[in-house]
Amino acid sequence: MSIARFRQLFPHFRLSIRNSYTQIFFSKDKILGWTLMLISFFDWQAGLAGWLSVAVANTAAYMSGLNRQKITDGLYGFNALLVGLGLGSYYQLNSAFLLVILFAALLSLLVTTLLEGILSKYGLPFLSLPFLITYWMTILSTRDFSQLELSRHGLYNLNEMFRLGGLPLMRSYEWISNLNLPETIKIYFRSLGAVFFQYHLFAGVLVALALLRWSRQAFLFSVIGFSSAWLLYRLLGINMQSVSYSYIGFNYLLTSIAIGGFFLVSSVGSLIWLIISVPITAFVIASGNAIFSNWQVGIYSLPFNVVVLLVLYLLRLRERFTENPPLVFYQQYSPEQNQYNYLVNRKRLAHLSSMPVKLPFWGIWKVTQGFDGEITHKDAWRHAWDFEMTDEEGKTFRGDGLRCEDYFCYDKPVISPADGVVQEVADGIPDNAIGDMNLNKNWGNTVLIWHATGIYSQLSHLRKGSITVKSGQTIRKGEQIGRCGNSGRSPYPHLHVQFQAVPEIGAATISFPFAGYLTINGKKQLHPSGQPHKDQYVANLNPETLLDRALHFIPGQELRFEVLSDGKSEGEVVWRVETDIFNNTYLECKTTSAKAWLVRQPDVLYFTHYEGPDDTLLKEFFQGAYQLSTGFEPGLILSESISLHYFPNKVLKQLQDFVSPFFRFIRTNYHLEHYARTGDMLDEGIELRTNVSHMAFNRVIKAKSYELHFANDQIKTFAIRDNQTVKILKRV
Repeated sequence: MSIARFRQLFPHFRLSIRNSYTQIFFSKDKILGWTLMLISFFDWQAGLAGWLSVAVANTAAYMSGLNRQKITDGLYGFNALLVGLGLGSYYQLNSAFLLVILFAALLSLLVTTLLEGILSKYGLPFLSLPFLITYWMTILSTRDFSQLELSRHGLYNLNEMFRLGGLPLMRSYEWISNLNLPETIKIYFRSLGAVFFQYHLFAGVLVALALLRWSRQAFLFSVIGFSSAWLLYRLLGINMQSVSYSYIGFNYLLTSIAIGGFFLVSSVGSLIWLIISVPITAFVIASGNAIFSNWQVGIYSLPFNVVVLLVLYLLRLRERFTENPPLVFYQQYSPEQNQYNYLVNRKRLAHLSSMPVKLPFWGIWKVTQGFDGEITHKDAWRHAWDFEMTDEEGKTFRGDGLRCEDYFCYDKPVISPADGVVQEVADGIPDNAIGDMNLNKNWGNTVLIWHATGIYSQLSHLRKGSITVKSGQTIRKGEQIGRCGNSGRSPYPHLHVQFQAVPEIGAATISFPFAGYLTINGKKQLHPSGQPHKDQYVANLNPETLLDRALHFIPGQELRFEVLSDGKSEGEVVWRVETDIFNNTYLECKTTSAKAWLVRQPDVLYFTHYEGPDDTLLKEFFQGAYQLSTGFEPGLILSESISLHYFPNKVLKQLQDFVSPFFRFIRTNYHLEHYARTGDMLDEGIELRTNVSHMAFNRVIKAKSYELHFANDQIKTFAIRDNQTVKILKRV
C-alpha cells in the first residue's frame, strides 16, 4: 500500500500516535506529546519498539473499524505504547523481537477492547490494565524464546545521549544528573521518568517541565501526592529508597493526577480523596510486591489502576453528596479546563439534562409566595410558587376586591408548562368567597400532569368548571388546561404551581427549574433556567421567528463571511457546522481547524467550549455570541460567566491555575443586551450587543464589545470592537 493511499485511509495517523503518548498523562497536549516521544528515545531501542507498537495497534484498530475518534485520541494506542517501551527496554532489538512486538501490540489492542466493553458498563475507564495484562503475558511467555536477548541499553546513558543529540544533549544530561538536590526530589523526578521506562534524573526533569507547561494543576497534584507518600513512609518507618529502587513511585503521581483533577473536578474535596488514596496505594504496592515477586515480575502500574478504579466506582454509586467532589462529566483532557467549565456550566447548563418547563401562563405575573413561604410552602411542600397578576401600582385587584372577579388573575388561562399526559384531574369544587378557605379540599380544582420519569407538575386552585382536559389525555406545551380560580385553601384568587416526583395530588414537592423566563423588576432580565423568587414579576420569553431560524445550525451548513477591517476587505472566513461522535454540534473553521461547540435549546443557544488557536475569528464569535436567546425583548439583558480557561492574560491565568482548587481571583463576565429592531416591515432586522470583560481582583483588565445583526433569517453581520479598532464579518 502506498503512503498516499494509507494517508487517505487513515488521515489522522500522526495525531493518533502523538496522542497515544499524551494519554499516559491524561492529556492531548501537542508539546507534551512531542516531549514524551523524545524522552522515550533516550533508549533508542525502547523508543523504537514503543513507536512501532502504537503504530501497529492504531493501524489495526482503524482497519478493524473501531471508533475513529477514540483512535485519534490515542485511547487504543497508549497501552500498546507502554508494552513496546517495556519490552524494548528488556530485550535486544532483532528480527525475533520485532515479531514479538507485532503480536504483543495486537494482543494489547484485543485486551483493550475487551476491558473497554466490560468496564464501560460501570462507567469506569480501562486505564493501563491492558498494558499490565499484555506485558505480564508476554514477559512470562518469552523467557524460553532462545532468539531473544536481554537488552544492554540503558547501562551507558551518556553514550545514548550523545548518539541521540550530540554533545549539547550529553552535557545537559550530565549537568542535571550532578545537581545537588535532596534525595526525595530526585526520587520524584526518577518516578516521573519511570513512567516511560527511563530511570534517570534527566528524563524526569524534562517530563516535569512538560507536565508543568501543560497543566499547573496536574503538576501540583503530582507533588502533593508524592509528598503525602513521603510523609506516610516517614510516619510508618518505611525506607523511601525502596520506591526509588523499584521505580514504582510513579503510581503515586499518576493516581494523584487522575483523582485530583482528571476524573474528579479539582477542588478541596478531590484533594482530600487524593490524600486518602496515598496510603491505600502504599498498601497495594507492598502487598503487590510480595505476591508478584513469586513470578519474578514487577507490579508496574497495578496500584494506580486498582486505587483509581476503586475510588471512581465508590463515587459513581453515591446517592448523596454527589457534588463533593463532582465527577467530570465531559472530559476536556485538562484538569484546569475540567474545573473551569464545571464551575461555569454547573448552573448555566444543569437544566439541559432535564425537560425544559415553561411558566404555566401568558403575560406578566407576580410571585406572591415562593420557596419556604411565609404561609403554606413549608416542610415537604416548601418547593412551590403562588402566582398572581397586578396592575401598574402593584395591586392584585380592582375596586374594593370583595369579589373573585375583581382580581386580575381570576379566570385567566392556565397552560401546560410542557408536553405530557394528564395524570389526574380534580374538579367541581366551588370558588371561595374572598377571605374564606376550603380546608377539606385543600388543593381545590387541580390538574396533575406527567412530563417525564419522576417529573409531574401540579396546577391548583383553578376555577370550577374551567378545566378543559381529562385524565389520560396527551397535551402539548402551551395548551390551555383551565383557568385561574379561588378553590381549595385559597382566600384570594391565585395559581399554585409545584413539581413533584410521584403521581398523587398534594405529594411532596421537588426543586425543579423553569426554562427561558424573564424577570421584570425595573429591568428585563433573561433566565435560561432558574426558580423565581418572591415579589419577582415573571413572564415567558416568546420565540422570535427571525432569531429562531438564524440560530438554527444544521450539520453540513456553511457560514461564509467577508472580513472587513476598518472598511477594508481582508478576505473570507468559512465556518462549517459539524457533529462529533457523541452527536454534539460544533462550528469548525476551515482555515484554522478551530472548533466551537454549541448546544441549542428552544429558548437559548449556548456555546460550551472552544478548541484552537487564541487569535481566530471563531474564538471571537464564541465569546461574542456565547449565549443568545431566540426571543427578543428590547432592553432585555442576560449576564453569564465564561470559563477561566479562555482568560487572555497568561501569567494571571497560570497563577490562578495553581490556587483555583481553593479560591479564584480572576473571572470573565459576559453581558448581552437586546438592543433594537432595525429596518422596516419588508426587511426587518434585530440587533444584539454583547460585552466581554476580563477581571482580576475585581478590576477590569481587558474588555471587548460585539454587535450581532440578524436579518433574512440569518446572522447578517458580526462586529468586533476592541478599543479604536473595528472588525466586521459580513455574511456572503
